[in-house]
Amino acid sequence: MRRTRSWLLGLVLGAALLGALPIGAQLPEMPPGKWWKRPRVVEQLALQPDQQERLDEIFSKNRRAFIDLRAEVERRQLDLEELLAKRDADPKRVAAASEALEQARARLGKARTMLVVEMRGVLTDQQWQKILEARDRWKAERMEEFRENRKGQRRGPRPDAEPPQ
Repeated sequence: MRRTRSWLLGLVLGAALLGALPIGAQLPEMPPGKWWKRPRVVEQLALQPDQQERLDEIFSKNRRAFIDLRAEVERRQLDLEELLAKRDADPKRVAAASEALEQARARLGKARTMLVVEMRGVLTDQQWQKILEARDRWKAERMEEFRENRKGQRRGPRPDAEPPQ
């Protein structure tokens, strides 16, 4: 019984770690935010005003759904974390919570994929090709921004450090 519980806990933790990977990893790396309004991207892709307007409509139409889907993933993650924090967690409840989390992540992933598909329909083949060619650069830029943000958080005294006298 103890061995089964340990195995199940390991399986659930492994699945949770894998699930923490970016959902959009299989999608082309898009610039964050409203990329179609950024002058550099507009210039690189030669986006037309009507394309920008249509991309904005698609984004606005899907925005509320994304907020709800991300919130559902966070709620399910919290549910699972709370169960895993209990020493005597019921394996069936843990498995159900893990399944609910994975389903919520799948719904969010599908919504992201369909958003990209819908946006792809607004772009020309040449514009889409430029996005595919630029995705590695955009991904590297996002990683650099992340690193810079993390460095900025480390500056100054630690929150738990005693104040200077």
